[in-house]
Amino acid sequence: MEWYSHVVPGVNDRRPPESASVGESRETSGSPRLTLRAERAAVTRRRIESAARVLFARDGYGATTLKQIAAEAGVAVQTVYAVYRSKLGILDALREEAVNQPEANSLFRQAMSDPSPVRAVELFARSIRARWESAGDIVAIHRDAATADRLVREGMEEAEGARRSGIAAFARWLEPALREGLTPGQATAILDGMTLPALYVELTEVHGWGSDEYQEWLTRILLRDLLDEPELPRTSPPRK
Repeated sequence: MEWYSHVVPGVNDRRPPESASVGESRETSGSPRLTLRAERAAVTRRRIESAARVLFARDGYGATTLKQIAAEAGVAVQTVYAVYRSKLGILDALREEAVNQPEANSLFRQAMSDPSPVRAVELFARSIRARWESAGDIVAIHRDAATADRLVREGMEEAEGARRSGIAAFARWLEPALREGLTPGQATAILDGMTLPALYVELTEVHGWGSDEYQEWLTRILLRDLLDEPELPRTSPPRK
């Protein structure tokens, strides 16, 4: 389960084939009937995943049953079994949603190619904000599930490894501009610690920061601690 899809694509992708869902047939691709069935199947999947996301976050992964998810989604429990086979299948689908975020992934790719170190850091901070703003709860759900499910726990270890690989790659990209005496390994540690999803949740949910405030703070901290005499952006301090 990697949170940076460009680093290790397809890791632990145990999601069952979508063709198993809600009665899709083998009609010729593009036929009106197939399109309608595919649309209905997609709507059903979204309802199930949204319901599971709410229940997993509210009640916990271990305490939530497929029957409860089906009731919340307004579908038969047999449909949930047919589409996902298990709670782990639903969790994998949510992970795919967290990983495949076009905005966050695009911003990270831009950061990894921008020749301006300051601009690269700004883009990186935006990518982190976009990722956790959209999927921070999914990461928290996985952490909760990992306490009760060995397969999820193993996946989380792979996820952390892949996340750190992406961060290390960004630190190496910044290496020529790092402040004097700072190694890429030390830069990786700073980037890792400052971009943990738990920190985003702590600042936004516990301390009431807005996402804009988090992004501005993260940008300032990274520019100050990583780069050699960066031009710090003029931003307002987080509200107290």
